Amino acid sequence: MVALVKGQNAPLAAERIRITIEVDAPAEVSALLVTPAGRVRGDGDFAYHGRPRTDGVAWVQAGPRQELAIDLTAVPADVERVLTVVSLDDRAFGAVPAPSARVFDPNGDEVGSFLIDGLRDERALVAFEVYRRGGVWKFRAVGQGYSGGLAQLVTAHGVVSAPAPRFAASAAQPAPAQRVQPPAQAAPAAPAPGQAWPSSVPPATITPMTIRPPSVPIEETPVGPAGGFGMSAEERMYDVLWKIFEDAARATASLRSATEYAEKRRDTEMSALLDDPRMRNSPHTDQARAEAQRKHDQLVAQATADYKRDVGSLVTELNQLAHQLPAPMAGWDSPSWNSWAPPAEEPAVAIRIGELTVAEAPELKVPMVFRLPMRTPLWIDSSEGRRTEAAALARTLVVRLLAAHPPGQLKVHVADLVGGGAAAQALQPLNPGVLFPAATTPQQLSETLNKLTERVDLIQMAAQADALETLEGSVDSARQLLVLHDFPYGFDDRAVAQLRYLIEEGPAYGVNILFVADPGDASTLGPLVSSLWRSMLRLSAVPDDHIGDPWVGINWTYTPDGASSLPAVNSVLARLASRI
Repeated sequence: MVALVKGQNAPLAAERIRITIEVDAPAEVSALLVTPAGRVRGDGDFAYHGRPRTDGVAWVQAGPRQELAIDLTAVPADVERVLTVVSLDDRAFGAVPAPSARVFDPNGDEVGSFLIDGLRDERALVAFEVYRRGGVWKFRAVGQGYSGGLAQLVTAHGVVSAPAPRFAASAAQPAPAQRVQPPAQAAPAAPAPGQAWPSSVPPATITPMTIRPPSVPIEETPVGPAGGFGMSAEERMYDVLWKIFEDAARATASLRSATEYAEKRRDTEMSALLDDPRMRNSPHTDQARAEAQRKHDQLVAQATADYKRDVGSLVTELNQLAHQLPAPMAGWDSPSWNSWAPPAEEPAVAIRIGELTVAEAPELKVPMVFRLPMRTPLWIDSSEGRRTEAAALARTLVVRLLAAHPPGQLKVHVADLVGGGAAAQALQPLNPGVLFPAATTPQQLSETLNKLTERVDLIQMAAQADALETLEGSVDSARQLLVLHDFPYGFDDRAVAQLRYLIEEGPAYGVNILFVADPGDASTLGPLVSSLWRSMLRLSAVPDDHIGDPWVGINWTYTPDGASSLPAVNSVLARLASRI
């Protein structure tokens, strides 16, 4: 039997299992079958007392206790995870003893347990998830809570008709606000997935990699897999990257949690020795201290060994995947660039924007990829005198974006008032049909913003009137990318208002923005910069640990493509110029 901590996983040898959740309060146990997109295929994928059976899962009343019986051989191929859920609709988990979840094999032997502690105002939570990984079924301790109760949890996973509470809410204890409780170690007051923080507030939480959150629809996040069954080869590879990142995040959280638990238990035992006057000078004191340290070292050693095993598996998987990734998602040193050609009809699934590492496993380098089409602006931080490095990263990303789009389907505008257009010159030899003349004066910047704003207005009005065909021949159908250097230099109030409009409305109508700026300069705009900043994904021009994952809130070090990639970038840029 394995006693799991939050984030830890273990393999399942049995194909048929039972899961029980013990709570010292009236509770509802249920299950969700979800696809790789984190969503149910329909309301029938929700098993609970009112609908006790779905594909491979049965809700069972065993005396006073509810159980979930899962036959993994009967779970459909397009279902990736079975989520086991427990809810208290008449109170919060913080008001009752910590629930305990257990997994049993067909012989009745317990194969894993999870004590779900540290809960507060959550009224529903995912206890275990049983999931496929590399053709093998595993189970993971999750413990992610929802203060909005069961209805909020199942709705977040795509259930349309949420069940009525089985236990009526107490009039003396009103339901708390509808808020998802972040997992343990999550950054406080985190922004929505894909958003980033200024340097004066806690680190950003992304949903990785344009990477998948556990229960947020892909359409609501800039980073996430494309969907479930029937994905293209590129989408499947993107989905695998997402899963590797999720496994790495949860494994790291498990190591940290186990280490913290071992240290707290040792310290508690040590304190008990000192608090008891009879034990302070007892001949057994040294022996007791040694025993407390031994148990600590044993726990940490086991957690570390498990972590190294999991990391080794993920590194192997990444190494195998590296030879298959399409060029826009691969490193600049990948052989994929040797055979690269622009997509024929549709843009690539995503582009690589760097890699993510964590201190415990520097050998694990997870590609950070950004989902296309862009749904949120990117901000490259040029603070601390790193304007040159930030401009180089912007150039790299523009080249990747162009390489990921069919010829003629992405046009680039550059505003560079401080550098006099040097940033645009660095993108030569792109032809004028792809790269517009740089805006180097406030007047030229105003003209560029006017042109893009008018474009969004026209397409928006035509779409609302169901008359998009009237724009054929008068509005360029290609997506437009505006690269803004040294924001907000040269911006007046009208330009700022237009920019905000483009940030909010532009992505839906083919206009995206890439900022290259120092947030200290942007702070001169006052409160406005905060709202602008929170709508963007911030990238640092040098390695920095400002990226947080969406599951357990660990800070990951983001490393952009380095200067060593310059020859490869120049080579692809030249090939772009000859093909577009």
